[in-house]
Amino acid sequence: MRTNPLAITLLLAVSACAGRPRPDTSPLQAGVLSREQAPIVSLRDVLESDTLLGHRVRVTGWCATAPGLLGGRRVGLWILAAQDTTIEVRGLVPADCAPEIKDDVLLMIFAQVVPASSKGGGRLLLRLPD
Repeated sequence: MRTNPLAITLLLAVSACAGRPRPDTSPLQAGVLSREQAPIVSLRDVLESDTLLGHRVRVTGWCATAPGLLGGRRVGLWILAAQDTTIEVRGLVPADCAPEIKDDVLLMIFAQVVPASSKGGGRLLLRLPD
């Protein structure tokens, strides 16, 4: 019985890779979850549920404020509000955050839930492209 050196090399390479831990992937890696697949959650869920950290969600609320930013094609920090809850959002400011209509329009954004700081205190949303 003859052994094929190429087959042995391939088998050894696959075996060596199988035991290695997978590298950490970024929670913002594209294609992890599309907008249509993301669950719709409340702002209170975002702030209180540890299971949502690092996940993509759809969240509804009103644009409470977008300090110094115009709605539309501006990127920055703005505040999403619902009932008695607010959360910081970073990313594209919706056109519906324009001062004259911001209190009248209910928004639904697609975002990633992340810790507000490296120390783990609080949460914020990173708005993702629709």
